[in-house]
Amino acid sequence: MSLNELTLNSQSLDTFSKVFESYGSDIKRFKPAFMKRRLDRRMRMLEINNYYEYALILKRERREFEELFASLSINVTDFFRDFAVYEKFRSSIIPKILTNLKLKDKIRIWSAGCASGEEAYSLAMMFSYASGKNFDVEIVANDINKNAIEYAQNGLYPAKNIEKLPENIIKNNFKKISNSENIEEYEVLQSIKNLVTFKVSDILSCDVTQYDVIFCRNVLIYYEKETQELIMEKFNRCLKESGYLVLGMDETMLGRKCAKLFHPIMPRERIYQKMHSDKLPDWNTSNL
Repeated sequence: MSLNELTLNSQSLDTFSKVFESYGSDIKRFKPAFMKRRLDRRMRMLEINNYYEYALILKRERREFEELFASLSINVTDFFRDFAVYEKFRSSIIPKILTNLKLKDKIRIWSAGCASGEEAYSLAMMFSYASGKNFDVEIVANDINKNAIEYAQNGLYPAKNIEKLPENIIKNNFKKISNSENIEEYEVLQSIKNLVTFKVSDILSCDVTQYDVIFCRNVLIYYEKETQELIMEKFNRCLKESGYLVLGMDETMLGRKCAKLFHPIMPRERIYQKMHSDKLPDWNTSNL
């Protein structure tokens, strides 16, 4: 039987769930279809076509578990992905943030589930060239994949990842270099790197608070609805009053709780604003 024909049933999920729990992690946060793709990928590499056999290997070999866990990170990303979203945020939201900025305040931004760093650096570039420049920016970017974070910290990207960007963005934010094999790469300028702090952690355990902006794009779609709700509640707690949340183009406010935590100010671009605390619903009411 091929891996495509295998069914990740509740019994198999329960087996893997116990393995994850032994390592202090929770598989139930992720959608079964997403988990099956990640499990099948690792099993294909090891030439295994039996879930029970692979579960035994995970339990016995921590290194393999770490490889699987790292694969749960979503690494499909680009610089300024969905450019129109960044442009709308730059032209319409950043001026509002600057207007409300108090003397010596720092603009704090969280790139949640940052993968290999393109989103975090895009944010750094966008804010570093915002009008005014007399303010400090601090960006925290996290991901569960240690290798992805190390890659992001290096800030070195293949030419194909850069070549579609506008020329002024390339010129002002990257340094073109050739590696030992004469392959062209682009390195993010140190001035941009200095604005970003990368952390290895998942979204729910990442220690962050009092942020002006959270970008979490194309990440929630891989989580179960209950976990999506928990994440959205955390985003609400971590944002300052009237802070901004930006989701991916295929993501919306899922669930009634989420819809009452944030107000959609630009629905097409998936840009939301935290509801004022005096307008939040009573979570103990019977209609939830």
